[in-house]
Amino acid sequence: MKKILLALALLAAPLAARADTGLRLGGEADLAYNNNDTTGTHAITDNWPVALDLMLSYWTPGSVLSLDLEVSEQWVAKDAAGGRNRRGTVLRPGIRLSPPAFPLYLRGAIPINIEQPTGNERERFDLRVGAGFNIPLVLFKIYLEGDLDFPLGGGSNAPGAFSAWAFRLGAGVDFHF
Repeated sequence: MKKILLALALLAAPLAARADTGLRLGGEADLAYNNNDTTGTHAITDNWPVALDLMLSYWTPGSVLSLDLEVSEQWVAKDAAGGRNRRGTVLRPGIRLSPPAFPLYLRGAIPINIEQPTGNERERFDLRVGAGFNIPLVLFKIYLEGDLDFPLGGGSNAPGAFSAWAFRLGAGVDFHF
């Protein structure tokens, strides 16, 4: 059994080096955020805002630039307003810039709040900028990423552009095929 696993790992390594597409699975949490209301700045322990993320990527030749499409399901784990824990579903088209042979990368996206529960209205569009680093392993990479999100507007309960912010930390696994 060990020989089969070793053979699969040795065969998968060259395929991962020529990756065109990717799949990233992970989670994220708001470490700090300010909704530009009377409550001020909040920390993660106030209500534990968390999310699960799934991202599909297409890497351009040379694997320096990727075109990404991420889906995120968000909720708060503690003390939700009105007892509603779910915050909604977000679609994030974006890009990643990753210099060759360097574990750091930059990321930009336009999150689109495509669905939210009744009574939890928020802006339609955001701006996400971030940076992260990868820990390459044989079959996948482990990533750690910090992001800043700012509202851009749209929707029925939209704050002004850049009037609020959220600092998020995400981590997970990144597969390249």
